[in-house]
Amino acid sequence: MTGIEIALVIGFAALGAMVQGCIGIGIGLVAAPVLVSIDPAFAPGPLLFIGQVVGLRHVFAEREHIDRAALRNVFIGLPFGIAAGLTILLMIDGRVLSIIVGTATALAAASILFGARVARSPRVEVAAGGIMAFASITAALPGPPLAIAFSDMKPSTMRGTASASILVVAIIAAVTLTTAGRFGRHELELLALLLPGAVIGLVSARFLRPVLDRSWFRTAVLVMALAGGVALVVRQAMA
Repeated sequence: MTGIEIALVIGFAALGAMVQGCIGIGIGLVAAPVLVSIDPAFAPGPLLFIGQVVGLRHVFAEREHIDRAALRNVFIGLPFGIAAGLTILLMIDGRVLSIIVGTATALAAASILFGARVARSPRVEVAAGGIMAFASITAALPGPPLAIAFSDMKPSTMRGTASASILVVAIIAAVTLTTAGRFGRHELELLALLLPGAVIGLVSARFLRPVLDRSWFRTAVLVMALAGGVALVVRQAMA
């Protein structure tokens, strides 16, 4: 990896971590297109795991704001999403599946941005957990389903609840990827390369977070979900 590529890796990791530090999701959405073009091994493992550096901040710093009832409902949906994702992966080409997931995510986020309402309920939260797990397994895209389902939450509640949910998925993914031989020494080195940028972004988010929390938080969350879906479709269509 050249010096310019290393600088790009650290820079985009910092930018993605800053976004995730503000709204609870974003490091994979912002950084993945550039990082995967440098080394495809950045996804899914290193990017998913580096997101937990920021996610752990939200889980611990905003633990009092976590919606525990919503979190329990999300956990109920996880096994169904994981099972469905693994089953579908055996039946449908991964590239086609990623395009389907990305399109559905973009359409859902756009519809809410333009006025549609998602009435959050235990059933919606269970479904969000299942869809998040499914999107993680099939497309390495855990954040947008939660951003859509939790878009009515207060900023601190959204960050803490979404981060705790994704942390559990990341733990499951770590076991799955390691067992499958898709997370080894090379991926660990890439993860270490992302760490400085993640720390820089997390520190920077401290100054931007209060501004977003006042008036722009919900819009920022949904825009990131929309961008994530579009980016996934474009990335797979150009592959």
